[in-house]
Amino acid sequence: MSDNAPTGTTWTDRILRVVEPPIFKYRRTTLAILIAITAILAVQAARIHPDAGWLKSIPLDHPYMQTFQKYYSDFGGANTVLFALIQEDGDIYNETFMRKLEEATNDIFFIPGVDRARVMSLFTPNVTYVENIEGGLAGSNVIPADYSPTPEMLEKVKSNVGKAQVIGRLVTEDQRGALVMSELLEYDPATGEKLDYREVGEELEKLRAKYEGDGVNVHIIGFAKIVHDMTNAALEVVLFFLLALIMTGILLWLYCGSFKLAMLPLVCSIVAVIWEFGLLTTVGFGLDPFAILVPFLVLSVSVSHGVQYVNAWVAEVDQGMDKFNASLETFRRLAIPGTTALITDVAGFATIYLINIQIIREMSLNAAFGVAAIIITNKILMPIWLTYIEIKDMDAFREKQLRRERMGDGLWTFLAKITRKGPAMVALIVSAVLLGMSLWKYPSLKIGDAIEGVPELRPESRFNQDFRQIIGNFEIGVDQLKVIAETRPNGCVDYELMEQIDRFSWHMENQPGVHSTMSLLTYAKLVYQGLSEGRLNALVLPRNKFALAQATALVPTTTGILNDDCDAMAVFIFTTDHKAETIKHLVSEIKQFNADNEAQFYARAPDTSPQYCTDKRALFNEWRTAQDESLTLSQSDASEEAMQAARDRSGELETQYQAMDQNCPVNFALASGNVGVMAATNEVVEEQELKVVFYVYLVILIFMWLSFRSVAGVLCVVLPLSLVSTMAYAVMAMLDIGLKVATLPVVALAVGIGVDYGIYVYSEMAGALKQGKTLEEAFKFTLHRTGKAVVFIGVSLGLSVATWVMSELQFQIDMGIMLIFMFTANMFGAILLLPALARFLLRIPKEQLD
Repeated sequence: MSDNAPTGTTWTDRILRVVEPPIFKYRRTTLAILIAITAILAVQAARIHPDAGWLKSIPLDHPYMQTFQKYYSDFGGANTVLFALIQEDGDIYNETFMRKLEEATNDIFFIPGVDRARVMSLFTPNVTYVENIEGGLAGSNVIPADYSPTPEMLEKVKSNVGKAQVIGRLVTEDQRGALVMSELLEYDPATGEKLDYREVGEELEKLRAKYEGDGVNVHIIGFAKIVHDMTNAALEVVLFFLLALIMTGILLWLYCGSFKLAMLPLVCSIVAVIWEFGLLTTVGFGLDPFAILVPFLVLSVSVSHGVQYVNAWVAEVDQGMDKFNASLETFRRLAIPGTTALITDVAGFATIYLINIQIIREMSLNAAFGVAAIIITNKILMPIWLTYIEIKDMDAFREKQLRRERMGDGLWTFLAKITRKGPAMVALIVSAVLLGMSLWKYPSLKIGDAIEGVPELRPESRFNQDFRQIIGNFEIGVDQLKVIAETRPNGCVDYELMEQIDRFSWHMENQPGVHSTMSLLTYAKLVYQGLSEGRLNALVLPRNKFALAQATALVPTTTGILNDDCDAMAVFIFTTDHKAETIKHLVSEIKQFNADNEAQFYARAPDTSPQYCTDKRALFNEWRTAQDESLTLSQSDASEEAMQAARDRSGELETQYQAMDQNCPVNFALASGNVGVMAATNEVVEEQELKVVFYVYLVILIFMWLSFRSVAGVLCVVLPLSLVSTMAYAVMAMLDIGLKVATLPVVALAVGIGVDYGIYVYSEMAGALKQGKTLEEAFKFTLHRTGKAVVFIGVSLGLSVATWVMSELQFQIDMGIMLIFMFTANMFGAILLLPALARFLLRIPKEQLD
């Protein structure tokens, strides 16, 4: 090691005295240890696998999702798959089409992970019809048990379809197509393993290939297909990743003037990604398709630090130092600010973990692991490698670097003028205008999806084409909002309660963004009309208790619209899309109807108070919990005394509940269905997005203060960052990129690049000012030493990401545009706005301002 080790008493000198020996004095041992760890983590990284999950994207502690989980066994989940077969010509009532529909139904029934009790098509026994006959009602399956494809039987099926009221739901309006509906479980009941959505998607694609043809087109939508299509595009993402590496490597070669030096930042970046994947696998996670861009962010941050280090090493070599001392001096100059920036990044990414959605937490850990790895690869591995690197003909290399420096001198001299009062004022005014425009545009940022279909895939993708076909031909789609009407046991025979559900269904069906609604009363009215000899004016809700009992008794619980005790009924709201404004409007209408309905009820029933109904609902829930506990004990090895105590407790609560015999208003509980899940997720994102940004910046402020011990210095770094973040939201609003689970972390993660830019530029400039240079001289010196690397990083990373516009994934295109903006805007913030702020915020002696 060099004899001139740090001898100062500052905290940075004390840290350097501790960390220098392992890196430089014992570099061979340290290098061997790091290589061994990298080899172990590489083995772990090789086991990385796509890890998608429906429940991972759900905020399970949100009130809507508590309703979702409470009624899951009664009304199903939200992970729906729709498989539509549509004829090009003619109707569906022919042998070929019906054979395909029957076989497709059977094949889907046996796909691993499908909830077989909830498969629905014309050929499943849960699709029935009821008709009025002489002497009463008759009903049966739409497809008779003795079905055979004869003309007479096909005509009978056509008649049954009309009676079953499934046109628009399971059969297209023009009767050219039919639908197979199914729901997926999160775990495969056959194996107990977590469901592999890629395999489900592959099975669905095999069925498409099997049944498409002979004038029949197949359209498939659902979460499993989204994951399948995104995972299939993962290879393309890897190719773009490699292309970005190659482009960055070529640009680094041109920048450094040495192939060896150009490869060092790239190799360190690849090692960091290996560590990231290895650590992720070690703690039991895979790589979610929605997080496939996080490794590129890690690569970008690593390249940023690597270029700064190589750039500084070259500058020391230009001054005549040998490779070892050049690396040592570079380490002393950049280790503390660089590590501070990376620790700030790690802490900032870790704050995203506060959002209680599993996929976001995985992204947080993913990014934190990656950036933590950069601390090792760029602040330990890179300095060691630079002590070994051999540059042929060092004198010629130095001469080439000096020529390159002279070539850029004019540009740096020009840019340094930004520190003068006039140009600095202009920079601040322009920034203020940009901030004002961004704040004006911010309210138009959508929380959730901003467009129809699946925004992660291109509009012309097969999935989005299928989505448009199904939405255009059926009154239902994969977008369903299920609202649970909570009443009392046997509430479905009480007109006062059913009338509220009827009004609610009518109210929601007439809202913009709603295709149709379906509830128990949809069928009950048809049954009552049949009981009334088909009179048109009998398609109403019967007031008589016994007539209502007859009308609802013929609707089985297998329809998924009522539970066994008829104390909860699902109202299906089929939406035209799942755009953010549609969901927000419908949720608002449901809440408003609930409030208005309660007010009207209490006005009609002054003897019933809201507190009475609150107590009654709480007692009901307690009774149901006691029933469940009693059932659980009866199926276990519990003692007879424990089981009897549970039965007694349940009976006691039942008696108390039955004594509260006054009706209460129906509670329309949000929510189930995929739109209900989206509503909960959107609310969490809307609630947390500003908190996350606040926490990220709070962490940055704390670490900046600990590093610089200067409020002005902290502001010089943070204000450009905050401007770019605000502008990023405005860009998202302008490009119709909604703020959602997949995009929320991106702005926060990309802040890491801006922190790096700011810390390196400010640290160098502050050091030059302490040496007595004027502000303009200090900034020109900074541009020579650090600023040129910032400009190169911003331009090279922006160009590398620009290739993403050719991707098949719309999500990658959108995020590519956002990253280009973040890389370049943060670059301009560090090069133009930071020195302008320094002019007015730093306490600089007057003679250093001239």
